[in-house]
Amino acid sequence: MMRVNREEGVIMNNEFNFIHPDMSEKDMKSFGFWDDKDSAWHIEDNWIMAHIMHLAGVFPSVGIARKNGWNKPIPEGFSEFTVGKMKKKVWILNEIKDL
Repeated sequence: MMRVNREEGVIMNNEFNFIHPDMSEKDMKSFGFWDDKDSAWHIEDNWIMAHIMHLAGVFPSVGIARKNGWNKPIPEGFSEFTVGKMKKKVWILNEIKDL
């Protein structure tokens, strides 16, 4: 969803995609990430949810995101979150570790 701030004439994106770099083309297509793969953030192995919420613009820093309860691991597989006053949509496609 694209939001336009009429006062400033700026287009604001309210949707953010995060993909683990090892995801296969098949998985990205299955979950609808293939078309936006170039604009998606790539998840790094040392990240936690606080890093994602900071990059999505929900919090001004990773430290503040941690203090607000996002100090937890990124869930495996597909996740969707609606967060913040602006109701930002965050989609995550993380790797699934084999059993």
